[in-house]
Amino acid sequence: MATDKSCAVIGSGLFGIQAVREFTRRGKTVDWYSSDPEPGGIWQPMPWGKTRESTELVNPGWCIAPEFRRKPTVTVQEFRALLKSWSDERADLQRRRFLTRVDSVMEYDSHVCVTTPDGETPYAFVVVATGHYGAPRIPDTWTGDNCCHASSLRDLSHIQPHQSVLVIGGGQSGVEICEEIIEDRPDIRLSWCTGRKVRLIARHSPLAMLGTCVRYSTRGEAPRGFLITKSPSTVSSHCTIVPTRVLHVDGGRVEFSDGSVQKYDHIIAATGYAAPVGLDFPAPNPARTKGMRLSPHSRIASLNHDGDGCGGASMRCARKQAAAVARLFTDLDDPKKSPA
Repeated sequence: MATDKSCAVIGSGLFGIQAVREFTRRGKTVDWYSSDPEPGGIWQPMPWGKTRESTELVNPGWCIAPEFRRKPTVTVQEFRALLKSWSDERADLQRRRFLTRVDSVMEYDSHVCVTTPDGETPYAFVVVATGHYGAPRIPDTWTGDNCCHASSLRDLSHIQPHQSVLVIGGGQSGVEICEEIIEDRPDIRLSWCTGRKVRLIARHSPLAMLGTCVRYSTRGEAPRGFLITKSPSTVSSHCTIVPTRVLHVDGGRVEFSDGSVQKYDHIIAATGYAAPVGLDFPAPNPARTKGMRLSPHSRIASLNHDGDGCGGASMRCARKQAAAVARLFTDLDDPKKSPA
């Protein structure tokens, strides 16, 4: 089977781009799979990605990229342009199979088989960098035509002046949607259900530069993180913050965990994303590089592996893992280092 020098990367987000970049820098030709139309992953515009056009990334230097080291914040458009420039560096060594669904990745002693609707293709080495974000998640108990997920919200033109809107979700996406509504449509009556007591911090504050991984705790409550906003006072003064959980949504009727019931004209669910449909990835053994895992025969590498704590969007982790998998693939040519 002619797979001695063949490799594939599955996933076109930050980690996939860095892996392709490392392979092509070493003169390797890569088959690049993605269900998206172009590189970028979650940083693409909706519906392919999950970032809103108003998103600004807090940049503590190591987290985004050295190219932006002197900028305290980076717009999502700037970051997309940087990712595109990286992905296009050696396009002549890329065989892009975008808009292609990968159904399974199976490892054998001598090769890895990647299955798509078009058939099976054998490779010597495969990198899986499919990320943690799959389909938008709305609980099954939430019903009604006026309830939508944040990823499907294109604009606010369908909301009439002075109608009531409830944003559900106490994460970064939830507060960004609240900011967007406040800026674009101040005539909307806005409520934000956080499910917890949140602490809002300004984007240019020292705490924001440390990152949202910093946690705080209060007596009798589990530790919580901080949420970064353009203006904490604006969010607090222009929307009603509801620090309780949603139990049920039936049309515009919302039941909260504190026993209260409210009605809203529109409900926007910033409730995260279900994990991607799992590839048939063998039970992995931990690799030496943090956040990366290897399959039993070391022919499949999983980057930014869920639960391994490599810091999701950390550029440093992405580059370290990409360099590590490139070395592993290069070692396949060395009989002393190749997998048994």
